[in-house]
Amino acid sequence: MAISRCFLSFQDGRPPALRAERWDNMMTESAQAPSLGRKTGVRRRNLQKTAGEIHALKRPNFLIIQTDQHNPKIAGYAGDPLARTQALDALAERSTIFDAAYCQSPLCVPSRLSMLTGRYVGALKAWNNTCELGPEHLTFAEHLGNNGYTTALVGKMHLAGPRWMGGFQHRPYGDLCVDRFCFHQPDPVETWDGRWCNHAVGRFPWAGETEIPESLLADANVTRESLAFLLEHADTAPDRPWLLVAGYSRPHFPLTAPGRYFRRAAREVTGLPPKPAGYPDCLHPHDRYIVEDFHLLEFPEEDHIRALAAYYACVDYVDDCIGELLDSLQKAGLLENTYVIYLSDHGDMCAEKGLWCKRTYYDASARVPLMICGPDIPAGVRIPLPVELTDLFPTLCELAGAPVPDALDGVSLIPLLGGDPAACSRRFARSELLTPLKQTAFRMARDERWKYVEFPEAPPRLFDMRSDPEETVDLLECSPPPPDCPLADLEAAARQGLSWDDIARLQEEDLSSRPPRIRHPGRGPVQYLFRGERVDGDAFLYPGLAEAGEED
Repeated sequence: MAISRCFLSFQDGRPPALRAERWDNMMTESAQAPSLGRKTGVRRRNLQKTAGEIHALKRPNFLIIQTDQHNPKIAGYAGDPLARTQALDALAERSTIFDAAYCQSPLCVPSRLSMLTGRYVGALKAWNNTCELGPEHLTFAEHLGNNGYTTALVGKMHLAGPRWMGGFQHRPYGDLCVDRFCFHQPDPVETWDGRWCNHAVGRFPWAGETEIPESLLADANVTRESLAFLLEHADTAPDRPWLLVAGYSRPHFPLTAPGRYFRRAAREVTGLPPKPAGYPDCLHPHDRYIVEDFHLLEFPEEDHIRALAAYYACVDYVDDCIGELLDSLQKAGLLENTYVIYLSDHGDMCAEKGLWCKRTYYDASARVPLMICGPDIPAGVRIPLPVELTDLFPTLCELAGAPVPDALDGVSLIPLLGGDPAACSRRFARSELLTPLKQTAFRMARDERWKYVEFPEAPPRLFDMRSDPEETVDLLECSPPPPDCPLADLEAAARQGLSWDDIARLQEEDLSSRPPRIRHPGRGPVQYLFRGERVDGDAFLYPGLAEAGEED
């Protein structure tokens, strides 16, 4: 994939991680905020235009680029020397980066529904990956569509059931799924063993080179279809603003990349992050269950290294896809007056602490990359304050000049983008996994310094993210919490007024009221639906995949 990346060039040849300004004392020194505005030429007023002002001008466009399961630490702009992320590094050069952005659940479907609606997963009844988007919930795509925007979703969003469009007006290329998971990999029928494919048994055997030609890979299609849609829109409705979400599937499992990417990564990734002393017996019960449930001890170290190299290769490959999209849109003049937002639905532990996949509260899993580039957005600024993916909805509304709906859990990021942190109403970021499986459930709240985590049946945890960003010392394990830690406030933020018994009752009421799930074994990649409706949402690139798997 030859990419000139005329849009994606560093100003001085250095990655932005080495030069980006940090707002280390932004909350306590709010008087410093005007200096940021003077330095960058950006005022909060520039961003917070009224709807009338925006309509009098040309309303901005929005390109949201979403990858799947991207560990926020594995990027050049994040300081990882092994990560080849030229496109994202260059985009970061022109963006404001949120270094403490959290998904609302480190699991694909709950996280994506929360991001789309600006609501927490409990309000959405998004207990696990079998949940659907309910008809009562408004998405930002539907809301902006109702306010004059053309909206399109290209690629992965993990939507099923009657609202598989997610409120978008157009979906030229959708999820390519078997059962409720997305493979994009040959021969899943032969390798399916009835267990969840995000366990090690589904991750490690496939890790490496894909046999699918690059031109047929789903992520290549996302780039092509996104560009084609926007070119057509420019011809047919040039004066109508647009919002497009480009949903890439990598670096999500099965961890396969084109051979040239994997071979390069395999030469460079030759080891693993260190495990805690006494692993796995020393682990917290939540972490130890993940080790056992994912069968991580069944595989030799070389398999883990191969999987990690494959993860880096997937990041490298999807970065090239993103670079091609941005470069092509720039050359076509389609990025003028456009906000470009990069994010992921959650991270991946990537062997950190001896763990893999998501479903944990550690930053490698629950924190996400988030950057915003566009008109009046400060470039090269890094914001350390905690924010959420729920904040995307109200932020889009303000930038578009659309009314912000009531009852959103997210808050606008405009004050932070405009250099006025004191005006931002968010104090805590939350992330939770409310699965009925108590061994993996947790609730987490994070402020600028402290991260608190609690579980249904295991001891709570507390980390000082300022002095211990790698989350190695549990401050509740052997001593009372530090006197300057607002533990009661963190507990209240994590619980939101609900006990674990309350959550269990809500889950039972909801799950028992759902009709039986129905599998349609006919042709088409999206066949596993939970209310009996059948949807064919994709091109048929892989005939026969719909028959894979057994009822679980």
